[in-house]
Amino acid sequence: MTTTESLACGVPMLIINPIPGQEEENAEFLEQRQVGIWLKKDMDISKVFHDLFSNPNKLNQMATNALLLGHPNSTKEICKILLA
Repeated sequence: MTTTESLACGVPMLIINPIPGQEEENAEFLEQRQVGIWLKKDMDISKVFHDLFSNPNKLNQMATNALLLGHPNSTKEICKILLA
């Protein structure tokens, strides 16, 4: 649900220790779509943070990409379909 809420609100994500399986696939998907960064054990996290926060354009683009992927009214739309 956190991922869904972040996308709907246009919030970029830093992903830490996703559960193997579906959550790792989600992390890969979000990285590919430039919405999130999967922080892996071998990464220099201070460099990741520095690069991210010293480049506001990248952070803004990640937020825009999140909004493009998000569906803030999806529950309402599903209910309309089911109750129609």
